[in-house]
Order: sequence, then structure tokens, then C-alpha cells
Amino acid sequence: MKAINLAILCLGRNLQNFCEYKNSMAECYKEKRVKKDEIETLMDFVKALSLKGLEMSDLDNFFYGFAIPQISKEFDLLKIYEDGPVVNIELKSREIESERIEYQLKKNRYYLSHLNRKIYTFCYIKHQKVYLYDGNNLEKVSIDNIVKLIKCSKRCIQNNIEKLFTAKDYLISPINMPVKFLHESYYLTAQQEEIKNKIINGIRSGEQKIWGICGTAGTGKTLLLYDIARTLGDEMKVCIIHSGILSQGHIELKSRQKKFDIISVRDCNEDVVSNYECVLIDESQRLYQIDFDCLIKAFKEKGIKCIFSYDFFQVLSYTEQNRNIPEQLKQQEEFVENKLSDKIRTNAEIVSFIKNVIDLKNKPKRYIDYSNIEVLYADNYETAKEIVRHYVNDKNYKFISYTPSRIRSDIDQFRDYVNTHHIIGQEFDNVIFSMDRNFRYTAEGRLQGKKHPNPDYIFYKLWYQGVSRAREKLCILIIDNEELFEKILSVKLQFEN
Repeated sequence: MKAINLAILCLGRNLQNFCEYKNSMAECYKEKRVKKDEIETLMDFVKALSLKGLEMSDLDNFFYGFAIPQISKEFDLLKIYEDGPVVNIELKSREIESERIEYQLKKNRYYLSHLNRKIYTFCYIKHQKVYLYDGNNLEKVSIDNIVKLIKCSKRCIQNNIEKLFTAKDYLISPINMPVKFLHESYYLTAQQEEIKNKIINGIRSGEQKIWGICGTAGTGKTLLLYDIARTLGDEMKVCIIHSGILSQGHIELKSRQKKFDIISVRDCNEDVVSNYECVLIDESQRLYQIDFDCLIKAFKEKGIKCIFSYDFFQVLSYTEQNRNIPEQLKQQEEFVENKLSDKIRTNAEIVSFIKNVIDLKNKPKRYIDYSNIEVLYADNYETAKEIVRHYVNDKNYKFISYTPSRIRSDIDQFRDYVNTHHIIGQEFDNVIFSMDRNFRYTAEGRLQGKKHPNPDYIFYKLWYQGVSRAREKLCILIIDNEELFEKILSVKLQFEN
């Protein structure tokens, strides 16, 4: 996105295609329309600045309507100085409650804080009413405060504002970033907030519902579930049930806060569940039938509130696939499902790459930068181990191995590392994951895994579980399978020419 001149933009206020004009100036061609009252408020703001003596040159270098990629967090106006502050101005066509203004500006400051600059956040209400939030208090100020900041000769950032914002800085994982979660150093997206309010209001009003939160990897299911647990923990006795092995992050969260308990599903039974008024189940697609039946019984017979979070694509075994807990939930007449959008992802590039690797015909419809993805080759396991050690020790990558079985096989070469069952529900900035002769492509270009030594495990599901843990960088290490390497490398290089 490109910064624009607000005065020049407003000269086209009467154009039928004003939105297209604005997008052309900003070199941003998304379909978002500009409402009539938004144009009028912008005009009123520019006029107010002109009456204070600002010239056309002073109204240059504004980013108008910028939204952080993959987050959907939008700012009305941003002016960012190269070696100075960032100025944010939100435009309102009418008066709103001061609490709402303060909440929005406080949220804006959080998202802008990653720029490590002095931040000024204003709200301009049509007809020259201005509020400033300084990080502690909201106060009514003169428009002169804005004039002083934007009438400056310092150089401004004019292009590629997207590069200043990284989705992973905002979409936190409570399991891998427990301190940030405990300090509430995060905000939910608008969609997460909507789902949270729907569920909590339903519970508070006494609705007898079984609530579901569905979303693919990286869409923020776990954060939303834990945030709901935190809120409900002020009102009732709450427990989160994790359908897997508790990690160090779970243990830290459990010990450092008292609003909700965290237990492993292996400790789940009727007596334990009956101690709580609300239970929230993470990774519900992995529940055993006996545990699922226990929870449904607790809801129906004791009125215990249940919230299930799941992604059916992340089942790891044929038993889980055939059991199909999400489908069983849908068969309950009290069930209400809430879906998190795929548009909000920790890393859209990695998601696109994974989809294309799974199906070679599933090519992206536009250019995607795969510079944070590496595809490496080793002709034997000893060389592969050396590469893995280098990436883990020197490049700060997390190596995830395949879940082993009791029968010894090649996948046991990496037994010393955490496996795909250990990291359920977790995320890591940088992940390295291996593939060997256990994988191939069908004639139709679909990735296929051989039979796992444990016949219940699904190899390509274990693969997906591993690679989908990456938040920023992903490295695929192919071992002694040149045909597979060539095909996956072609996915990585498809935009190089």
C-alpha cells in the first residue's frame, strides 16, 4: 500500500468511482467500499486542517484505510515518520461513547507499539471535536495538537507499510506464550470477539446449548478458548480439558493463574467433570468416545456448560477419523457451531504452501512470497541428522519428529526430538520437518503416505500436524527421495521466474 495526499484525494469527492480512485492512488485494489458519511467526515477533517493554515504538501504521506494483513485490524489514517513518531487518527461521523473511543485508541496503540516509535492516537469527530489517548487517559484536545504533528518537515514512510506489521506479533498462542497471555498482551480479532460475546452472552442468559468453535490451524481457536475461560472464570468454576499431553506452557498457565483449571483428557471422568460449572475442550477431534460421552452426559444430566474447539482435518489416526467427534457434535440438537475464518491466519504464505504440497493442482491464484520456506535434500539419515542439528542449534528452529510405534522403523532415527503427539495445540516461530520414502505423489498429484508402523496412525496427517505448527518459517527436509524433492521444490520455485 502507498501513502497518499488527502487534499488531492478529496478533490475527487464527487466522483462516481471515488473508491476506485482512492484505491488507484494507494495502489491497493481490495474491494472495500467507502461509505458516503466516511467521505464527508474525511472532507470535514481536511477542511478543518486547511483552516489552520495547512497546505497541500502538509497533507501528504497518509495511509488511508490500512488493514494489517491477515489480522483485519484497520486504521483510518496513519502517518509514519522514518525517524520520528507514528500519528494515528480515527474518523467518526457522529458522537459515540467516550469508553468506545478509548477502547479503540488503546487497541490501536497496542498494534502500533511493535513499531517501537512514539505513538500519538487521536479520534476526530465531524465538526472539529478531537480526542487524544496518551496510553493512560482520554482527553478532549484542540485540533492544533494534530496540526503540530503533521506539519513537520521530517521524511515519512511512503510505501510498503505492510512490511512493518507481522501477523505472528499479534496472534499469540497461550500455550507457547503463556506470559503474554497472563499479562493480557493481546487483542482478539473482530470475529473472535463476536464469537466470544455470542457464547458468553448465551451462557449468562441460561441458554442450554453445546457450543462449538471450529477453525483450521493458525486461526486462533486455542487463544479464543482460553480467553473465554479467563472471562468465565470470574463468574463460575471453569476447567479446560486438553486432548493430549500437557506441555510446559499448560503447566505454567495452570500454576500462575487461578481463574480456570487445566487438565489432560487422560484425567477426565464423571467425578472430575462434575466439579465444574463449565468445561472447555481443546483439540476435541481427538477425544476418545468414552470421554465424549462423559461430557455430553454431564451437559444433559447436570447442566454443565460445554464448549468444544476442534479441527477435523487435524485428526491423527484412523480411529479418530472414523469416530468423527465434530460430526457427533452436530448430531446433538442443542449444538451451535461457530466457525473461525481462514482469512485470519498466523502465516498465510505457509498455509498456501502446505495446501499446494498436499495437492499439486491446488496452485495459488496470485503471486505468493515463499521466501520464508526452505526445501532441503539429504541423501541419507546421517546427513539429515547433521542438518537438523544445525537448524535446531544454530538457527533456532524446532524439529518435530513423527510419532513412533513399538515396531522399529526409519522414523525412529529422530526419537530424541519431540513428536507430533507432543506438540498438539502448540505453535513455534520456526519449524523443520522431515519427509522420506514413506511419502509419494499419486498420478493425480495428491500427497500420499505409506502405512505407518502403527497401522492406526495416518502418515500424511502426522505430516500436516507437524508443518502446520510453523508461525513464521518452515523448512521441509527431504531424505533419500529425489522424486518427492523435485515435486515439492517445484511448489517453492513456481513464482521465481
